[in-house]
Amino acid sequence: MRDRQPTGRVLAVMAATASLAVTAGVGSLAHADTGSSAAAEIPCAKYLQKKHTYRTDPAGPSWQTYKTDKLGRPASAAIRVGAVDRDPKPGRCETIVGEWGGPGHVGARMIPAGVRGAAHRANVVPVTKSADRILKTVESKTLRCNASYKIVNLGVAAYYKKNDNGVVPSRFSLLLEVKNRSIEFGRNSFLAFDNKEYTKAGERKLLDSLADQVKSMGC
Repeated sequence: MRDRQPTGRVLAVMAATASLAVTAGVGSLAHADTGSSAAAEIPCAKYLQKKHTYRTDPAGPSWQTYKTDKLGRPASAAIRVGAVDRDPKPGRCETIVGEWGGPGHVGARMIPAGVRGAAHRANVVPVTKSADRILKTVESKTLRCNASYKIVNLGVAAYYKKNDNGVVPSRFSLLLEVKNRSIEFGRNSFLAFDNKEYTKAGERKLLDSLADQVKSMGC
């Protein structure tokens, strides 16, 4: 399988998950701005602390990192998948955030609940039902890879329209990486999609692309 090289929007995800390349990078997170790791300490507010990083278990085997943009909106999320949740329940903040998007929107976690993505606002954004289905497919594919590989990393970036102070992202990109050893070059898949309602054919095209990539990764 020929690994896809990062270009364009994927660079933002790569920046958010810069520590994926080597295990040593994970350990270094503990010495950075640790922010707040407790969901109870992060309000379910439209805007959080600006340009802030929230970390969970920064030096552990299943670290999570969440970053906000210059307005305090969720900008990126990354996780090294560890324990999984086969029966995740939606959090209170997901209901609140979904209402901010207006009719046809729901609150969704960028890092999915099934891989224990946080339920706090730094990980929750308003999405269309199409985007929600795509993220749920990402969740199932990530769980499949987690059953096949020792190291699974997932990074998601949210983009907002220029000069728009709203809290609804216009687009997402994600990078899923798998390895069996931290020192080996892993395989990865990349997907970018708009936060809009797709036609059935358009949504299927995106999901087929993701499925093909994950299959070629050996998951």
